[in-house]
Amino acid sequence: MQVTLKDYIAKNSISTTKKLALSIGSLALIAFLIIESSNKGDFHIFLEASKSLINGENIYEKTYFDGYHYFYSILFTLLIYPLSFLPIHLAVFLWLCLNVFFIYRLCITLNKLLPLYLLSHKLKKWFWILICGFSLRLIWENLHVAQITIFLLYLCLEGIYLIYHKKTVMGAMLIALGINIKLLPFVLLPYLLYRGKFKAAALVVLFSVIFLFAPILFIGQDEFEILMTTWINLINPLNTKHVLDVEERSFHSLTTLLSTLFIENVPDIYALKIKRNITDVSIETLTRIIAFTRLVLITFTLYFLRSKPLKKIKNPLHRYWETSYILCVIPLIFPHQQHYAFLFMIPAYSYCIYDLLQYYKYLSVIKRYTIIILLSIIYLLVNLKLLLGNYNEYYEHFKILTYGAIVLLITLSNLIPHKRLKNS
Repeated sequence: MQVTLKDYIAKNSISTTKKLALSIGSLALIAFLIIESSNKGDFHIFLEASKSLINGENIYEKTYFDGYHYFYSILFTLLIYPLSFLPIHLAVFLWLCLNVFFIYRLCITLNKLLPLYLLSHKLKKWFWILICGFSLRLIWENLHVAQITIFLLYLCLEGIYLIYHKKTVMGAMLIALGINIKLLPFVLLPYLLYRGKFKAAALVVLFSVIFLFAPILFIGQDEFEILMTTWINLINPLNTKHVLDVEERSFHSLTTLLSTLFIENVPDIYALKIKRNITDVSIETLTRIIAFTRLVLITFTLYFLRSKPLKKIKNPLHRYWETSYILCVIPLIFPHQQHYAFLFMIPAYSYCIYDLLQYYKYLSVIKRYTIIILLSIIYLLVNLKLLLGNYNEYYEHFKILTYGAIVLLITLSNLIPHKRLKNS
């Protein structure tokens, strides 16, 4: 086929435009990461904890900077210790670059888990645009405070994908590493058992034990036992401070929300003088309310599993649907969760967005606009801080991010995969 000069110029001009846009975007990203690396974020605490560990100090007893505790694993401090030899801004910059890499890996994993190939080229573009829009605040905050949640979410999703694609050892190792660093991915263990993935579950436990005790080789058994005792006491969910969970304005989750709703004078030094509680109960009653609410969310997982235990689900979209629910409830049921932990919402609303785009024409008008309205509410509740940051103190006061996650669970529960398939 003969190519005219006009066609050749048009083709190469498009290529040049893309290259130029990619170059400008890359430079802008590097500039953004350099600016963000100058902030005093959580990675500063991680590095200080790693230095303290090597110096023989109790990293869970000591506080850093303005009284912040280190809550993550001993192994994690050892893994990042080499970065402590670098200038702090360079170390944080490299950490942020690693986070960007795992954002890229998350996109690849989402592409593998969701059947995006069923979408037209135009709809696929809209899918990624909407995902970026919904995720912008959560990703920015994780980068802004140099957190580890992006890496944890990647370990969860990639681990599940590998386990379901006959790479059980590697998948279990990734999930176990996530559990070791921060306990949040632990919720995937009972899920694997329910689905009959006994080998994967056993390997998750095995690798978790290995990762837990591995630091003994470097710090010795006596110091390890002291650190573990202090760490268990620090994260004990029965501690009063974890029941009220209002030490910081940016705390969310059900424990924080229910504390603000059911305790009149909750000890929140950042609270505005605007009433938000609906009643006033004792701490003991609040503890029972929180436990019951957690139990409801955990039990509601059965609604998404929709089958007897040990039954294998062949539909990969259904597997993603149930997994996205489990991940979405993580920041709700665990105490002491900051805003950046709600990054675990991404799989849930990526499913909702995919479902809306793929089955839009099969939905009734009422159903269609109901989903659009719910997604719009979720978007605003999650991203108002980024859109209208001047009113952030009100958003934090009323814990609207937590409400966003709850509305997302309601939306997700109404988009059952097999019903969509029947309609199509």
